[in-house]
Amino acid sequence: MSRRARGLVAAAVAALTVAAGAEAPRELSTLFPRQAPIFVDGAGIARLVLPADVLGACRADLSDLRVFDRADRELAFMVDSGRAPERRLGVTETLTPEVLAVERRRVDRDSGPPLWQESFEFALPEEAPAAGSWTLVLETRRPSFVRRVDVARLGSDGSRSGIVDGGSVFRLREPLRERLAVELPAIAVGRLRVTLSGEDGPYLEPVLRLESSRLLAGAERASVTLEERGRRRADGRTVVELDRPRGLLPDLLVLDTATAAFSRRVEVWDHGAGASDAMLGGGLVFRVTAFATAEETSLPVAPAHGDRLLVIVEDGDSPPLEGFVVHAVVRRPALLFALPEGPPGEPAGVLRYGGGRAYRPRYDLDGLAAAFGPGAPGAAAEALIDPQRLAVARLGPAEANPAFDAAPALTFAQRAGAALDRSPFSHRRQLQVAPSPEGLSRLLLQPEDAALLRPDLADIRIVDPASRQWAYLLEGGAEVETLELPVAERRTAAGVSSYRLQLPVVPATAERLVIEVREPFFDRAFALEAALDRDRTTTTTVARGRLVRRIGDPRPLAIDLPEAAVHGLELRVEDGDDAPLIVDRVSARFVMAAVFFAAPEGEYELLLGHPDADPPRYELARVRDVVLAVASAEVAAAPLTVNPDFEPGFGAARRGALLEAALWVAIAALVVFLTALTLRLARQER
Repeated sequence: MSRRARGLVAAAVAALTVAAGAEAPRELSTLFPRQAPIFVDGAGIARLVLPADVLGACRADLSDLRVFDRADRELAFMVDSGRAPERRLGVTETLTPEVLAVERRRVDRDSGPPLWQESFEFALPEEAPAAGSWTLVLETRRPSFVRRVDVARLGSDGSRSGIVDGGSVFRLREPLRERLAVELPAIAVGRLRVTLSGEDGPYLEPVLRLESSRLLAGAERASVTLEERGRRRADGRTVVELDRPRGLLPDLLVLDTATAAFSRRVEVWDHGAGASDAMLGGGLVFRVTAFATAEETSLPVAPAHGDRLLVIVEDGDSPPLEGFVVHAVVRRPALLFALPEGPPGEPAGVLRYGGGRAYRPRYDLDGLAAAFGPGAPGAAAEALIDPQRLAVARLGPAEANPAFDAAPALTFAQRAGAALDRSPFSHRRQLQVAPSPEGLSRLLLQPEDAALLRPDLADIRIVDPASRQWAYLLEGGAEVETLELPVAERRTAAGVSSYRLQLPVVPATAERLVIEVREPFFDRAFALEAALDRDRTTTTTVARGRLVRRIGDPRPLAIDLPEAAVHGLELRVEDGDDAPLIVDRVSARFVMAAVFFAAPEGEYELLLGHPDADPPRYELARVRDVVLAVASAEVAAAPLTVNPDFEPGFGAARRGALLEAALWVAIAALVVFLTALTLRLARQER
């Protein structure tokens, strides 16, 4: 180890040995609902790799996690978050073995195409690699192939014992996908025979290479099955909604299915409370079953923010994937700390975690962070995060923290705000807030609410019986609801059929129309006209194209709509000399927002419908991530009614009165000024 590396390790031990404070405040221990004993084997810096259940219970930044020693003092720690899949920190050994024998042959079979086989014999190096095993890598110029790989160890008496049976290598085009490596088990020195078999000849004639990589700590991965919240199929797509525990930030999603052969495009979207409404990843997943199976069922994804994921599979006319399950592959971060070993068989400390109630600690360890960043000196980084050079820490069985204070996490936010004048708001909903574990309530806005609100949703207020405001957060796109639009009027003239649709609320803002038509085949031009005012005097074309159904396609038709509030919709279809289409049902998809607010149990009101309202400014917005990280309870909402205190034109009248008063004050001030100036000039003339 270099002098610089030794100095860095010494500084790390000194810094990590110092506790963050003396006796830990009792309040700190009460913030975490779970705890687990920590056992340490060895002295110096210990490394604790966090298991998936701990990650799932914590916030993504691990702010709600602390290490305590045997005296219940908080202990400083560093977090090694691991490297992204594309960035590896480690040592790779590479060599090209001498090929001792080559055999190629074509095997003609009674059924099926001929089998092309080629075998290569070579000896493993006398010394095993530091990582313990080799990876066999093939290089070939063949642009496309699929091969089965069998590897056998040859004994001195000519016997063979298989060590890899039925592995596969492949290269597929459009789009390019390939796998050219086969993991070999950790075996002793010996001679190997590698056989490549395939039906898509001719021979590969590859160059063989042995590689062995030893990754440093932080590259551990865990696979967690994501719980499915809902599934629907529409427009040739399967949409699966999955719960994402806040502490799990997947690098990859792995799609598991029993379907033997498929090729589908998949998109993954951030969804739910706190979501960025962005696509996190997408691409082609496939499985090709031939003599050997080639498949790619994993998708790299960007970090998620919401508590849910939407996985959209483009099925087209194919049936949905069978037994479809999604697994999240996450990096397992590690904690580095200096915790002396406990007495034999007893823990050295305790890890308390979960709850989302603590802020991320600020320990004085920033000087050591360079060991984990890009361009860090290899020896120093290896000395700090290589498991072979650190003490091993492990967790015992997790249990409930007996000191945990189960009072709602958002008690600090349950404070009434300034008083509010109800009269400018046209409508209200009475709300009944029930007790919730964390003090957070969730109200889903309905289409009739959106019809009264401004596009920015700024004219919403939550008030109590004393007309005091309660701070809230808005979450756009929280849910999607489908409502039927009955055909209010149908008429046909000059080869054009018109269908006037009855909206569930006016005005309405829908994202898509879904039309169910009885005819098995058609191809007709259409135009969708929208009324922009209540009197339907101003109309515009919001969509135009063709309604098409191919033979044997039973799916309903879909028309995407622009984001605009409309007072009426009329669908016009050019029939020509054909009979009008029989429209069985028309429905619309409405995307609805949710209101989150922290308030104690009791009765409240949702006030809405104030076009002149200024957007509210609440301190709660500054801790948005903290608020949306905890579980919420649904609010019971009464039907929408007119606000009995509403005074029409209040906002405009009040502004007019203020402007008039200001004008008269200005005039009076001007008169006083001119009078004084006149008197002064008169005195000077005397």
